[in-house]
Amino acid sequence: MHRYLSWIPFELLVATALGAVLGLWPNQSAVLAQAAPPAAEDELGAEEPEAAEPTAPQTPLPPSTPEPPPPAAAAMPAPPVPSGPPVVIPDGEAPPGPVAPAFPPAIPSIDYGARMRIAAKIQDPASPESMDDLGIQVDSDIYFSGAIHRMFKWSAGVTISYSGAPGSSATPVYVQPLDVIARFEPMPEFNIYMGRMIVVADRFTPSGPWGMDEFFYVGMVGPYGLTAAALQKSGTTGRDLGINVWGAPMGGHLKYYLGAYQFHDPNLNPLLSGRLQVSLLNGEPAFYQRTSYFGTKDFVSIGVGGQYQKNGSGPAAPATPPPPGTPAAVPANWTFFTADLTMDKNLGDSGTLSLYGAYMMFDGGVYNKWDNYWVASLGYMLPKTIGIGKIRGNVRYQRAMDNVDNAEASSILDAQISYNIMPWFARVQVGYRRMEMYQRMTATAAAALVAGNQIYVGVTLADP
Repeated sequence: MHRYLSWIPFELLVATALGAVLGLWPNQSAVLAQAAPPAAEDELGAEEPEAAEPTAPQTPLPPSTPEPPPPAAAAMPAPPVPSGPPVVIPDGEAPPGPVAPAFPPAIPSIDYGARMRIAAKIQDPASPESMDDLGIQVDSDIYFSGAIHRMFKWSAGVTISYSGAPGSSATPVYVQPLDVIARFEPMPEFNIYMGRMIVVADRFTPSGPWGMDEFFYVGMVGPYGLTAAALQKSGTTGRDLGINVWGAPMGGHLKYYLGAYQFHDPNLNPLLSGRLQVSLLNGEPAFYQRTSYFGTKDFVSIGVGGQYQKNGSGPAAPATPPPPGTPAAVPANWTFFTADLTMDKNLGDSGTLSLYGAYMMFDGGVYNKWDNYWVASLGYMLPKTIGIGKIRGNVRYQRAMDNVDNAEASSILDAQISYNIMPWFARVQVGYRRMEMYQRMTATAAAALVAGNQIYVGVTLADP
């Protein structure tokens, strides 16, 4: 046999073996093409050379030698894969069946999460200045969002809350809608949201309590609801039904919101609400934002906002119909203005410094509770991790003036130490609150400044 093999050229044996391997693996070139598509041209722009046809052996075979099998045809190269994100559903067409998500980006897609804030509060409801009783506060959100198209998205969620009150049981846990938003997002500079959403005028609403250093949200809410909040006008949980047009040009260094709300009642005039802010050093391109970035980036934000609603300030509906002939109360126009400054600075080995302040003015005639309100906060976080988190200290002061003659100012002082395992998503907060709330004169009591003390231990957990 060795004698006959010597008649066969070595090059023919190699070509035959390669052809057999390619014949046994007909899909191998396609697999390689999916892993790394071959380029049609090299860096110089020259086309790939065509494969040369196999040539016949130059030395004739002996008569008794069988003809070798023809070499297998070379596998055809896979067509190049088009660049750019895949489009699963062509624009303007309906899918013929279930659509599997494409990656990246995953469209259609759905995302979900949950977050909660739970605090034990030491305070006596019957005597707010005494700290000899224990209460609890529970807040939780469950939220969903998704994308149907690269421009059309949605958000939805529910909120669960329980704060406790004298004489209440454990059963009245309040569950209500949070967000129900249809989102049209053609470009970062221009987006349209419709549905139930936050009303944006101040700095704090797009942040909420989840994006703040302090456990308690801003506003003059006294012990056990003694005082109405001094904040912009909005519905429950800071949300209302309406339309919001917003955008973040220049990578979020400039951002605007312009909305119309309170469409749930056709008898009401629309509540117009808007905000304009400039973020220096680093932008804030998203619809939501933080009040503190915990040293993840340096930024300085300056913003202004306002609201207007014709006949938007009026008396509360009486519990019983007024006697015949009683003159009808005339509502007043609601106006609101705010200006704010927010700063975060990472000092490297010296820690992180945070500062924010805001001023608000209200006008709604005699039916409006507040005349003005301001808040200032200073926070500092240590640079080194201790255990599994970093320690941060914070002091915040709030002050508001009631809209009646000879009123005394209401104020809240918060001093807090927090242990940040994963800001903003896992925190333990321990703090002290000192509250002095002005209560107007009533038919049974004179005007007074009601004081309160409170110690709290809070836990904030959220899905990152």
